[in-house]
Amino acid sequence: MASNNIKVVCRFRPQNSIEIREGGEIVVNFDENLQTVKPKSTANLVGPEKDGFTFDRVFPMGTKQHEVFDYGVSGIVKDVLDGYNGTVFAYGQTGSGKTFTMMASVGADIDNDELKGIIPRITEQIFTSIVESDANFEYLVKVSYMEIYLERIRDLMAPQNDNLQIHEEKSKGVYVKGLSDYYVGSAAEVYEIMRQGGQARVVTATKEYGIWYLEDW
Repeated sequence: MASNNIKVVCRFRPQNSIEIREGGEIVVNFDENLQTVKPKSTANLVGPEKDGFTFDRVFPMGTKQHEVFDYGVSGIVKDVLDGYNGTVFAYGQTGSGKTFTMMASVGADIDNDELKGIIPRITEQIFTSIVESDANFEYLVKVSYMEIYLERIRDLMAPQNDNLQIHEEKSKGVYVKGLSDYYVGSAAEVYEIMRQGGQARVVTATKEYGIWYLEDW
């Protein structure tokens, strides 16, 4: 049985250089248990939101990348390696910190020990677990990189394939037909695919989300 239930967390990224330069202010408070976030000014608020918003965990601006990973994601990876499927879903408006949390800080490489985000840390945990596993086990790791934008699925490793379809079969479950995949043997090979695919991503001022899905075969 999987050891992890669904967790809903709220992460506040650090202020960027523009926000600092322009004197941006922090407009929320966090409770001492780091579970509830509340606007500092509630004068114009009515209803339940006046008392703040409660999550399994709230991560303030000074939270380190590894703290987010250790609390919310590391256990999911372990369950995947034990035979379960796992998903990490990041939601927020453009500029809210999805890429910072999932990939790396702006201008930082994805293999930077301090600034790398959830996806590089997932990758490293997978390959570390493989190395430490019983020698009688054999693993094959495949990677795909896609984007869902304006309800269209695009293969970021083959951007011309920009209207892929979701299918479901009893033998293989839900999958994206025509999505390219690549066998990888190290974290470094995954990072290279991420760098290449990242160049084809669409970034616009809209509400966006990112999904990282781990599947046991």
